[in-house]
Amino acid sequence: MGRKINTCLIVLLFMSYFQSMVHSSMADLDRVITVGVDPSIPPFQYIEDGELVGFNVALLDSIAKNYDLNIEYLIMNKEIAIEKLAKDEIDLVLGLRYDTDLDNIIDYSDSVVQSVVCMLVKDERRDSVQTNLSDSYFVASVERNSTELKFLENLRRVNFNVAFNQEDAFQLLLMERADFLIGVRDTIEFLMNKYNTTNEYVIVDSYTTPVEYLIGVKEGNSFLLNLLDLGLSRLKLSGAYEELYIEWIENSPASISKRMNEIKRLSKIGGISAIILVGVIFIWNRSLKKQIRIKTKELVAINSELESQIIETKNNVKLKDLICNSSPRGIVVFDMNGEISAFNNSALKIASLSEAPIGDNIFNIEPINTMLKGKVELISSGHSSYTCKEFRYIKNNHELVYRYVMYPLYDYDKVLKGIIITIEDITEETALKDQIMEKEKNEVLTQVISGIAHEIRNPITAIKTLVELLPNKFNNPKFRDDLVRIVPNELHRVDKLIENLIDYSKPSSENIMRFNLRDTINSCVEILHHVFESNNIHINVSVSEDLTVLGDSNKIKQVIINLLLNSKEAILERASLDYYGEIDINGYVKDKVIILEFWDNGIGMDEGEIKRVFEIFYTTKENGSGLGLPISRQIIERNNATIIIESKKNNYTKITLKFPLEEKAGEVLNTG
Repeated sequence: MGRKINTCLIVLLFMSYFQSMVHSSMADLDRVITVGVDPSIPPFQYIEDGELVGFNVALLDSIAKNYDLNIEYLIMNKEIAIEKLAKDEIDLVLGLRYDTDLDNIIDYSDSVVQSVVCMLVKDERRDSVQTNLSDSYFVASVERNSTELKFLENLRRVNFNVAFNQEDAFQLLLMERADFLIGVRDTIEFLMNKYNTTNEYVIVDSYTTPVEYLIGVKEGNSFLLNLLDLGLSRLKLSGAYEELYIEWIENSPASISKRMNEIKRLSKIGGISAIILVGVIFIWNRSLKKQIRIKTKELVAINSELESQIIETKNNVKLKDLICNSSPRGIVVFDMNGEISAFNNSALKIASLSEAPIGDNIFNIEPINTMLKGKVELISSGHSSYTCKEFRYIKNNHELVYRYVMYPLYDYDKVLKGIIITIEDITEETALKDQIMEKEKNEVLTQVISGIAHEIRNPITAIKTLVELLPNKFNNPKFRDDLVRIVPNELHRVDKLIENLIDYSKPSSENIMRFNLRDTINSCVEILHHVFESNNIHINVSVSEDLTVLGDSNKIKQVIINLLLNSKEAILERASLDYYGEIDINGYVKDKVIILEFWDNGIGMDEGEIKRVFEIFYTTKENGSGLGLPISRQIIERNNATIIIESKKNNYTKITLKFPLEEKAGEVLNTG
């Protein structure tokens, strides 16, 4: 007991010291902190009598009061608030839900308030929806970009009307443009009370899926984030948080109305029960036979109600199973010892199983056990998730490609209980991408073959001329010297051209190895030599001899040739009488990174074109496919490199490739 008291005293002293530091730092903050607020989340934040109110607002006001902060609330929808936060036009966004897509923009505070997801349906349609949910088609209203929407997207027989916010989704249900509503329970109860629909609509289920509202700050603003988290902790320790929760949530008009309705319902039940009891006593006194008949009717009614409850429970379980089993992705849930508790149909297909291995150990299930190697430790050590974009697995001499994500599974006390893994089969998607790459490669080959043919024709003509003169000049010593010197040189030239062409057109299966970057550049330039020469384009190559890169040399060649042809077309588009084309290729090492730069003085691009240059099917060329640069970037990224584009319209374009510096050599890795 004494040790616990000492620990609490140390924590309180530390918090007091940290709070004094916060007050000292905030003394230098002489500006108003601007907060973006979406007022469409009652009872957490909403407009009442022209004033912004709600639990979240009251909570932030309390934190501001504790730290003498000046806060200005700016009413706007969530999307605009996020944009303004990213541009540093506001300091906070109140009432956000966690979104992994915004991790590079927003840092989130600790949980401000929690609720759960529920289903709202018209009372007269309650039985129809619950009984036929998995067998009939329904339309659901739901808020866009929400957890509820992601759940509904996995239901095959449910279509949905997407609304901007919870209240709009509620209005869609009132206008009978949806069969039921999936939303946040506290908000739905508030809206039911606001629009006086408690007698017409009913909440038929609440799911264990938690909904957390947080405060978002600009990514990297650790001072403000720590201040908010400390303020939340202080309110919870002092009991002020509970007082605010009781005031705004438990004692809200919606909650009071709900309790009153429950009291009325219980009163009616009590009154009816009393009447029945008096009647039973009266009837008992009159006739034992009538009493037995009444008791029999009561038992029938109770049995009917029990059957309804059983059906409702089955439908609730069926809905959750339907969400899981209807997902096109494999979903597996297991505890920290590997014992499986959920295994959906898509996961059965991936593991080639006929029935769910509930209770078995996940580390005995192929290929999922291979995916988990070394990754469970990452999740258990505190990582929020782990994503593998491409996992290749050989089965029956056939390569399968998967993409999977692992998430931690916490209980209500935020104790790690297990792991969820979702797996997507992207074998067909990967094959399609490879086909597109091969098509782009073949289109490039079409452009260079004519140049190769011209380059081959010249040495063959020289050899043919010497052979024709051979009978007449065989005895001429100078002729024999020329024959011995010229023929091998010209044959070597032809052999080199054909070798480069064959090397470039090799199949696209991956062969990861270390190769010399300068040799690869020279090979590509030699293939396109006639293309540059015929268009009067001068090319300068300045690449260090010892630059070694680990990657797929054939795929890198494809990228380099595509970039050089793009430079050629940009130069021809800009060409004028007083202008000649020039391409510079520079390769060097800087800060333990291999830099490869392609510079041309072509037509260039403006800022709008640069922003869209990696979009699929976007092109500024009349006959362009819009696939070259997107595919090139994908190849570069798959080879652990990056691509950067700089350009100025009617001036130049510079494309920079950055490869990690490899110190070892001689190792070959086959991943195809």
